[in-house]
Parts: sequence; structure tokens; C-alpha cells
Amino acid sequence: MSAPVEQTGEQPGQEAVFEAPFDMETLTRPDLLTTSLGIVVEDWNPERIVGSLPLDRNRQYYGFLHGGASAALVETLGSLAAVLEAGVGGMVLGQELSVTHHRAARGSGSVTGICTPLFVGTSVATYEVTVHDQRERRIATGRITCQLRRRSVRSPEPEKKV
Repeated sequence: MSAPVEQTGEQPGQEAVFEAPFDMETLTRPDLLTTSLGIVVEDWNPERIVGSLPLDRNRQYYGFLHGGASAALVETLGSLAAVLEAGVGGMVLGQELSVTHHRAARGSGSVTGICTPLFVGTSVATYEVTVHDQRERRIATGRITCQLRRRSVRSPEPEKKV
């Protein structure tokens, strides 16, 4: 996955490369719930994260996509967006998750989640995740709020006077 380039705004004409604090290897570790569910993060940058979830293995007993699996997709994409915001060395703590299910996802294939920021502050961020079926119908809308613990950069300690 190539990292997008964004303008820094510091010097006209100069660009900084966006660096994510995770990579595809980190996202596909075998001990993660996302790996068990088959969630694949397909694209990420600070303004948008896209991921998919297969219908197979993630159904409830009526044969539709399990609501908990939809919630896991929302949680995954929103949390990763917050991790991007917190930056390398930062930490994210989930605060609230809500998911409204609009229609059943059925058949074969997968659903796709698109995560975008609603509010990003210094210590809290809220994201919206829309989940669509393969016919691009919205099946769920989620909202996740996370606490951000950004890595603090320490200033050098003042010299002690003797």
C-alpha cells in the first residue's frame, strides 16, 4: 500500500510524505479479530479509510451478515483512523461505538466500510463509518469516538545551576 502525499503548508511547493504507524503485516497478524473475521483494510490516509468484510463466515442463523461483524468492521476502521491521528508512538482508547443497521446484507461477496472523520480534536476524535453491500446500498452506519493519547515530545531539560 503506497502512502499518499500531502501538502505540509510550511513551505510552498514542498511536500511531506504521510507515514502510517502501521503496515499491512501488522494488520494481518493471525492473533487479531480482524484476521479471524477476514477484514481487509484496502486504503488508508488521514481523511479516509476503506476496508471490506466477507459475508462468508460472518453470518447469523438467518443467513444475513451478523450485526456484530458489522460493528467489528466499524470499530476496526474507526480505531485505525484514530491511530493515524494519534501518530507514531501515540495510543488510542475506545470510548463509544454505535451502529445502526438499515438493511440485511445477504448473498455472497463482501461489504465495504468507508470511514471519515466527523470531529478531530486534541484528545478526542469521532468518525463515521458507512457500510455498503456490493450493490452500493447502505446497510449500516456507525459512529465511533476514541480518546487520543498523542506521543508527547519532551523539550530538553533546563540546565541546573550550580
